[in-house]
Amino acid sequence: MKYLFSIAVLFMLLMPVCLFSQTKEVAPKSIKLLTNAIGEFSISVDIGLEMTDKDSIDYDYWIDEPFEKPKVHLQYADQKSNCKLEIKPELSSTQSIGFKVTGFSQSTFDRFLNKDRDNQIKLVVDKNIKIKLFPKESGAAPQFWIIPADAINELISNNLTFTDSERSDFLTYLNNFYYYENKVDFGVNPEKDSIKTNYVLSIRLQNAYNRKNFLQCDEASSKRKPLYWSLDTRLSTNFNDSLNYIKLYPVNFLIEDFNKKIPYQLNIKIGHESNQSFINKRAAVDASINIITPNIINLSTAQSNRLRLKPVITAGLKGYYDYSNNISSFASGLAHVDGYYYIPVFNNYAIIIEGTSFYDFSNERNPDKEVQGNYSVTLGAEIPKTGFKAMFKYTDGKTDINFKQGSVISLGLLMDFFQEQ
Repeated sequence: MKYLFSIAVLFMLLMPVCLFSQTKEVAPKSIKLLTNAIGEFSISVDIGLEMTDKDSIDYDYWIDEPFEKPKVHLQYADQKSNCKLEIKPELSSTQSIGFKVTGFSQSTFDRFLNKDRDNQIKLVVDKNIKIKLFPKESGAAPQFWIIPADAINELISNNLTFTDSERSDFLTYLNNFYYYENKVDFGVNPEKDSIKTNYVLSIRLQNAYNRKNFLQCDEASSKRKPLYWSLDTRLSTNFNDSLNYIKLYPVNFLIEDFNKKIPYQLNIKIGHESNQSFINKRAAVDASINIITPNIINLSTAQSNRLRLKPVITAGLKGYYDYSNNISSFASGLAHVDGYYYIPVFNNYAIIIEGTSFYDFSNERNPDKEVQGNYSVTLGAEIPKTGFKAMFKYTDGKTDINFKQGSVISLGLLMDFFQEQ
């Protein structure tokens, strides 16, 4: 009798394990994503399943079981969002399950969930989804289905792919300015005539844009602070190169709006400008506006339909106090117009065109009252499995620092901030 009792107890303990062990892995049939921008900003995810007439989902278990609630996060490029998203399972059709994602601000929603702005945003499911089905026959054990997270994420990614027209608008807003204002290239200017080989480094950086800042959730923290610093410089081992300059602006004030038909930035910066040898030097205040214009060149094909930055045009007025060596100090100003255009070419190449024209109001720097300027053309070829492009760069013209003519051909590397993820 004692043995029979022990067997009965063991059977009762093992029976739930037997029931719960009847699980199988199923692939999702389809994914539908619905976004809501009215009131509470949300994304509804509907996962379609391949089911027979005898399969029936236990929606009470799907909605009421907190342990089985899906877990998701937003991800921008390689940065994971710290948003505390709310996940609410929803009723759906008889052959699908669904859940709603909330908890991000309007700016986050606008910035990352509109397909015509940026394709680096991802909605990622963190764990497999488990659902319960009603028994097919009376007295039978319930059945559980496991839907792999990887399969769901693949469908979500595929569902967010762009049409050709949407791809042409990639980076129209925030990212266009990000890549324009952040670049590094390093080159060698080969020996010619009496000028020895020298090395050239060009840098443009600003800390207004940080991918981690893109992923803030609440409205207050998602808005970038308007104050930041910036650096724009060209240095070489030839200190007498007339194209060299150093522009450091510790104080920058930025106002921007990416929701307009023509997105823009208003920028006021205060800093110091000089040539590399610090013979020409001045304190400067520069007020400018950046706008993005439509693409005018397409050097990609149907087989190499790459994402393209749009041209950035800057127009501004600069006031300065010039205290260069060997002259009497004076105050004046200049007007300037600048342009930047990144053009992908077929699969692995790129052309970057930059230029500036300026008119200085002073008799000391511009006695002939001429409009002056400079330009550069960079040809880049992708180096596989790196973030660099092999570079051929030609620069010609005058800077607004020393107003001396110069031209340089350099070969080297371009650090590519243009990540097509």
